[in-house]
Amino acid sequence: TPHRRLCTDCGVSRTAEPARCAQACQFIQPDYPGLERRVHGRARQQGTSAHPAQPDELFFGPYQQILSARLDPPTQGAQWTGITTRLAEVLLEQGLVDAVIAMAADPNDRWRPSPVLVTRAEDMAQCRGMRMGFAPLLSLVEPSLARGLKRLAVIAIPCQVYPLRMLEAEWRQHHGLESLYVIGTPCSDNTTTERFHEFLSLIAPDPKAVQYLEFRPDYKVELREAQGRV
Repeated sequence: TPHRRLCTDCGVSRTAEPARCAQACQFIQPDYPGLERRVHGRARQQGTSAHPAQPDELFFGPYQQILSARLDPPTQGAQWTGITTRLAEVLLEQGLVDAVIAMAADPNDRWRPSPVLVTRAEDMAQCRGMRMGFAPLLSLVEPSLARGLKRLAVIAIPCQVYPLRMLEAEWRQHHGLESLYVIGTPCSDNTTTERFHEFLSLIAPDPKAVQYLEFRPDYKVELREAQGRV
């Protein structure tokens, strides 16, 4: 794969047709209003005196309703409460999807993301928590469809959701995709796992003891160690 300065290795460049990066990548030639109309039926509202926009729609994009929610009781080992993982579990339990494409931890590095295809609700437990680094999540879409898993859910960050939605129509037309649920998660800072370990070594007295990391909205970084120290 040729080096691209802004490439976050979403996985499109690892498919049989890597040239699709030119049309699918959000960093090359993005068309957010066009994609919003395709996915949501309209672009985000530009408020006017006659037709005020919904609050914060210019920031969040088109929406029907915004809710603040947490899983009660929280799932053990989750980053926050485990609600994202639980949503995917319910999709599998209720037979609404054939598989979920998400991130698990690399067996040799708990911080390194490794794309996985999950077909059983109980296996979503491996996807709990945050991973740090680029990982080719979308490289699993076409192999999943080739296996006959035509109803998919994908848990992804924005630079993965954009190409996923850009290529959705092609996957429906040529690869048999029947339905697609997208569970988006936020991403504020992303880099390679190697650079993350370098960052962790600069802020943590004992990087190997860190079990949890959170970039907080108050601009602080919270670390939790295995023995309970915060």
